[in-house]
Amino acid sequence: MITKEHIDYLSKADNTLKKIIKNNTTPKISKSNDYVLDLYKYIIFQQISTKAGNSIYNRFHQYYKANKNNISSWRDQEWKNIGLSNQKKNYIENIFILKNEIYDLKEVNDVSKIYKQLIQIKGIGDWTIDMFLIFSKNNLDIFPEGDLALINVIKKEYQVDCKDKIKEIANKWSPYKTIATLYLWQSLNDDFPN
Repeated sequence: MITKEHIDYLSKADNTLKKIIKNNTTPKISKSNDYVLDLYKYIIFQQISTKAGNSIYNRFHQYYKANKNNISSWRDQEWKNIGLSNQKKNYIENIFILKNEIYDLKEVNDVSKIYKQLIQIKGIGDWTIDMFLIFSKNNLDIFPEGDLALINVIKKEYQVDCKDKIKEIANKWSPYKTIATLYLWQSLNDDFPN
């Protein structure tokens, strides 16, 4: 949960962010109950718009609810009906095979351990791990520098263009980079499902 203390800290650390915080409602961040389903969601959202992601994820989730125990035997036509490419289908199947190891991450809070474990799964990269750390683990100090929408809003709001400057700005938000990120996403009115 985002508290007044978090908001005060970020508002003092960064005037531009202070305005963004003032002009937006407080983002919600909820604790996850299902890490495997979360990873399926992040795979679906990779490199597509939020609108397309929501639509595909809703179809996936509808079918998944009745067939979650046998993903590896879903027929190609079912994947096509959902709207997922063969590549994303393979990535989701990789997660399904390793689901027990992924559920074991409930006990792990060390970011580097989580990263080392997840990066070995084909289809999971830095962005997906950042989403997992933010929305599944609720880590408050994550800056997903591979998120194009986030980088673009920073470039626009802060009038910067180079990666180093963007990192410098994000470092000011520590230890609450995640909360700053959520506010910046919120300012896009983009309805990212958390």
